[in-house]
Amino acid sequence: MLNYQTGHTTPWWNDDFKKLNYTRYKLTNDYDVKRWRSEGYNNITFGGSTCNMTQKLPNDSDKFLELFNWDDCAISYYCMLTNDILPLHQDQYPGYIKRNNIKDTSVLHKAVVFLEDWKSGHYFEMDNDAIINWKAGDWISWDYDTPHMAANIGTEPRYTLQITGHK
Repeated sequence: MLNYQTGHTTPWWNDDFKKLNYTRYKLTNDYDVKRWRSEGYNNITFGGSTCNMTQKLPNDSDKFLELFNWDDCAISYYCMLTNDILPLHQDQYPGYIKRNNIKDTSVLHKAVVFLEDWKSGHYFEMDNDAIINWKAGDWISWDYDTPHMAANIGTEPRYTLQITGHK
């Protein structure tokens, strides 16, 4: 049984997401970083850069909040530059859990919307399934603890939008 779903929404957005003020935050999950290093991921830039709802977002961003029937949805734009890699992990959601007083993490859900068509070197893996050749507007959503990874070993930035919510 798959722990994720896929779908498509007709893109309504323009390229304003490319002009956002993306910030690279330090990963807070030291356990994963230590594990990745022990697995040979050395001299790697883990993760990507984020622009979230605390910053000015494109005017049409609120439409993403309506894609799923989840409560307390939060969105963030995500940019992975060349050599940005996020090896296999499970999301932790510390800020979201705290802001929304979540007691049972099994109610959490996450989705990624691909903002542009797939480009060579862009990669996503969900629950051991490789996801490539996506089109702008394709999305994937998953249960809170589903293992996944993402990477950009291509030459162009990889842009997605992340949605977190709960049922």
